[in-house]
Amino acid sequence: MDKSLEKIDLVKLLIYLLVFIVITLFMILFVIVPSVKEYRVSKSTYKKAFIHKARVESILLDRKKELSNLSSQNRRAITSFMHKFSTDNFIKYAGKFFNDVSLVEVSKKAYKAEFVEYELKVSTSLKSPKNFYDFLDGLNRYENIVQADFPIYMEANNSKISSTFTIKVYDINSTK
Repeated sequence: MDKSLEKIDLVKLLIYLLVFIVITLFMILFVIVPSVKEYRVSKSTYKKAFIHKARVESILLDRKKELSNLSSQNRRAITSFMHKFSTDNFIKYAGKFFNDVSLVEVSKKAYKAEFVEYELKVSTSLKSPKNFYDFLDGLNRYENIVQADFPIYMEANNSKISSTFTIKVYDINSTK
C-alpha cells in the first residue's frame, strides 16, 4: 500500500497554497490591472485616430475627384501655361485678322507671385470691325492666356481702320 499521502503535511500545503494565491493576486492587481487600463486608453485613442483618419481620407478622395473634374474642365487653360509666349507667333496669329500688326511691351510685372503679367500695346490696321471681333473671339482659343483690355481706340482712315489696344499675357513665373 502507498503511504505517500500520509506524509503530506496539510498545514504546510495550505500555507504554500495561501502564499501562491497572495502572489497571484499581487501580480493581478499591480501588473495586469494597470496594463488593462492602459490598453483601454490606447484602444480609445486608436478608435479616435482611426475615425479621424477615415474622415481625412474621405476629404482627400473628395478633393481628388474635384481636382480631376477641374483639371478636365480647365484643360485648355492649364495647357496654355505650358506654351511660352512668343511675340512672333502672336503677330502671325493676329495677321490672320489684321493687315498690319505691331507689338510694343509696356510693362512686365509679377501677378500674385505665381504668374508674370506682360502688358503689350497692339497697333493694327483692318478692313472691317468684324475682323476685330473675330480676333477677340479667337483669343479664347489662342495657345496662351491673353486678355484684351479696354480702352480700344479705333480710327477710320479712307478704306482702313487703325486700332490700338492693350493686351495682357499671363505666364507662369519660372523664377519660383
